[in-house]
Amino acid sequence: MEPYFDACVLAAADALGEAPKLPEGFDGALLHGPAGKALREELSRWHPAKTWKHAETLDRIAGETHAAFPSRKAAVVDLVLEGAELRAWLKSPAEWWPLCESLRDARRLLRVHLPAGAGAVSLFKQVARRFPHTQFWLDPFVHGPADGWQGHVRLAEMENIWLSTLGLFPKDNGSWSDAGAQEALHFLIGEVGAEKLFYASGLAWEEAEQGQDQPYREWLASSKDLEPLELRMVLETTVVSLLRSPLEEDSVF
Repeated sequence: MEPYFDACVLAAADALGEAPKLPEGFDGALLHGPAGKALREELSRWHPAKTWKHAETLDRIAGETHAAFPSRKAAVVDLVLEGAELRAWLKSPAEWWPLCESLRDARRLLRVHLPAGAGAVSLFKQVARRFPHTQFWLDPFVHGPADGWQGHVRLAEMENIWLSTLGLFPKDNGSWSDAGAQEALHFLIGEVGAEKLFYASGLAWEEAEQGQDQPYREWLASSKDLEPLELRMVLETTVVSLLRSPLEEDSVF
């Protein structure tokens, strides 16, 4: 079983109470939701040899001095602006300075939820170009095979943008057929390379703990487009390297 790190697990609200028995190969996760920080701390006690991170949300464009800004322990700042409000901010790239400068050269990702379609692609490209030292996370497959998804993927041609697999897996989301998902993966690898993609299931902790994402990982492993080294990058090494703190640099995974 290939080792893997899941970049999107929804944290349970309740404490675990006892050490969870993890699926084979499960080397850690990025935990989302209000309980993410508490679950990360608990898992770090139970399984200290594995990599546990958490994300915190931000509902405005603001810098680190703002009271609403996520703590420095958060590996991902999840910007929850959407729709018209996000589009309005995208039209003013200079206004992103407090947020992006706060994450400059940090081992932290800024996750942005772009709307479906091609309309926001060129606007977001201006933001990413203006702040090349900020690392951005996009989910290009969550809207299914809607018009414009290819433009979302091509954004990762920029050095500071990475993409997750969230929403891609067929038969689970009702959006992508198997053939469509295979085509999308083939397109991504051809356009930006497998090194720009990382694994994210979107499952709740209870499901991830039971290994219910195994069909997702098996689907990736079955792809003829991914060489073994590329599969390992997608499943673990790319995102773990992105989120690794300087104190973790000497560890080997």
